[in-house]
Amino acid sequence: MGHDFERRLVLAVRAHGYGTRTARMQELIREGLRETLDVAAGRARLDRPSWGRAGEVGGELAVLPPGEPESVVCDGFVHQVRAAVREHNRLTAADGRLRLRLAIHFGMTAGDAAGGFAGPGPVVARELAGCAAARDVLERGTAELVVIMSAGVVEDTVAGQLTSLEQRDLREVDAGGGRRAWLWLPGGDPWPEAPPTPEPTPEPEPAPEPGAASGGRPAGGPFADAHIIAGQVAGRDINNHFGDRA
Repeated sequence: MGHDFERRLVLAVRAHGYGTRTARMQELIREGLRETLDVAAGRARLDRPSWGRAGEVGGELAVLPPGEPESVVCDGFVHQVRAAVREHNRLTAADGRLRLRLAIHFGMTAGDAAGGFAGPGPVVARELAGCAAARDVLERGTAELVVIMSAGVVEDTVAGQLTSLEQRDLREVDAGGGRRAWLWLPGGDPWPEAPPTPEPTPEPEPAPEPGAASGGRPAGGPFADAHIIAGQVAGRDINNHFGDRA
């Protein structure tokens, strides 16, 4: 039903490496993720109980009500998520540590948490949270949080100077299918170095032609010139023989 759709701010959060954990550890990660987002939203003075939230495999999808300011979500909330993740990880065993991919998108959305969300807004947010560019940053680096912002959020909120972010803090990437998005590592976490470019494999030397060897001499192994050497030896023996008789 078209009248049910409206533009809403949508967040998609994924716990990096969730699928490799044991069932018990996955349960602890889900609990840690929920508590971390609760703490971060409270500190940023956002009304998290009013969010439409749907639990997903290794993460959460949240559709925010119109009253939640996008500038706060993209700035203060993100910094609070990073701080809460670090606090959680200090008290957690290595297998239960959180490393998160947080996608922020503004798009057409319908439905609710009970019946499920529909529309391009939730779809795009999910795809951003799962994009290869965001996963690669956590695979190759040490950051505990990477944020993926859609083009609309960056162009309207960040470029509009409605947050403390500068566009130089962001890196534009292809989030799949030619979709533009921007990555941000809050708190000054270092970007991982780009993987080294493999050196080109040298072309093999052409094989020598049959019967040819270095220096233009016939090929044939160590005895190739035996007939020449033998002739020279025979000539000296003959000369010596007749010389002795002269």
